[in-house]
Amino acid sequence: MKNEKFDVKGMSCAVCSGHVERAVSAVEGVESVSVSLLTNSMTVSFSEPATAEGICKAVKAAGYGARPAKDSQKPEKGETGKLVGILIASVLLLLPLMYISMGHVMLSWPLPRWIA
Repeated sequence: MKNEKFDVKGMSCAVCSGHVERAVSAVEGVESVSVSLLTNSMTVSFSEPATAEGICKAVKAAGYGARPAKDSQKPEKGETGKLVGILIASVLLLLPLMYISMGHVMLSWPLPRWIA
């Protein structure tokens, strides 16, 4: 028996994870399936004739995406750069919002004339 972890895409609720679980359980050779909506992952125990490709096809037929999980949980270099860019943009948008919404109340900073 083989235990393998898969990354699942497209799930947004408990019904989705149940749908994926039922689709994979129907694959011949699958012993057990555990789907985690929180981590968008799935752990499958299976033996012949089930294969990782067959399991991914069953998930795709159910309307979602799946692929075998990578061994490393670290984001790839391109993903890290994207996350840093999102973080910087978030902080740059947060600062003026915090100034306008809370600065005059908590720190007695003046509001710009075009707002007041």
